Amino acid sequence: MAAPIPLHADHSRMPPIRWIALEVVNKVPKKDILVVQGDWNAKVGSDSYQTWKGTCGKYSNLSTNERGRRLLEFAKYNNLLLANTLGCHKKSRITTWHSPNGEHHNQIDYIMVQQSFKTSIHTAKTRSFPGADIGSDHDLVMTTLKVHLKKVTKQGPTRIKFDLDKLKDPQVAAIFEAQVGGRFAALNILDSNDQDIDTQVNMLNTAVTDTALEILGKLRPPKKPWVTEDILQLCDKRRELKGKKLSDPKYVQEYKSVNKRIRKGMKEAKKKWIENKCQEIEQGLNRNNSKKAYQLVKDLTTSKHGRTNTIQDKNNKCLTEDKDVLKRWTEYCSELYNFEISGDPEILNVPTVSNIDDYPILRSEVAAAVKALKK
Repeated sequence: MAAPIPLHADHSRMPPIRWIALEVVNKVPKKDILVVQGDWNAKVGSDSYQTWKGTCGKYSNLSTNERGRRLLEFAKYNNLLLANTLGCHKKSRITTWHSPNGEHHNQIDYIMVQQSFKTSIHTAKTRSFPGADIGSDHDLVMTTLKVHLKKVTKQGPTRIKFDLDKLKDPQVAAIFEAQVGGRFAALNILDSNDQDIDTQVNMLNTAVTDTALEILGKLRPPKKPWVTEDILQLCDKRRELKGKKLSDPKYVQEYKSVNKRIRKGMKEAKKKWIENKCQEIEQGLNRNNSKKAYQLVKDLTTSKHGRTNTIQDKNNKCLTEDKDVLKRWTEYCSELYNFEISGDPEILNVPTVSNIDDYPILRSEVAAAVKALKK
């Protein structure tokens, strides 16, 4: 935060506004919050609110003098805002200077803040404090700023993630092991005495990284957990055919075929993924690992991976196909609302009610009813 501009003892010899802007304000770093404050011996009135809107508020003096216009020019030139003219306070908390005879009370002390920090100004706490004992004909002027700074997160080093699921295939694992072993054999031939430890570690990391990038490839995180690499490759092919089919009609049939394979593969992959999760749940319950089992159940039933539409039939068998689920719901609702009503028919024989009243309305009842009415 920039320090206040020092004021000259003689107001008539105060440096020009342009000198202050060029010599002092320009020296403030752009990243700092610029606050300019002091006794300017300038009167900024409410008549300047419309002309200098955005630079001053309407809670100030009645009129503007020459020094006030120069102060507004300085504030406008440097994108500053007169903070203590924004709040609606009583006159004793707006005026900052009192004449010795007590006849004149003006606002000539100002605190200016950058316009980009206008929302940080606490207008209720930006005012003059006439009760402060400072031994001067000026009142103490204070403002409160609540600045909310943005947290800057540094970008960490990027780490390459490889598709480690390919190592579950024995053939891929054997090829990966053979190539890594061959590169290690080449490293062992080198004389370790001629190289320092950092160079050897870098060569080892390079050998493993290059082999993994060549055999495994980078991991392509799918949006759905059941999407396999084969489906992603088909999606790439479909994306390529989509641009070609517009220019050449012969790719239209191939595009439809690939699109059909993707839809079928997605259904089969999702079904297989659900079956694997169910097997893991069963294994967890058999091993008394209820925490893992219930976590898998939660993953299956929440909307994280898409809610799975499952229901049990009469034999407690889970149904996942849409047609089976629809059939089971139809069967359930038919059995729920189609049942025999066995009741006593005599209960429907309700005696007739006569509307004839042999007793007349009493005057006291009418008086009580009228008395109970709202006024």
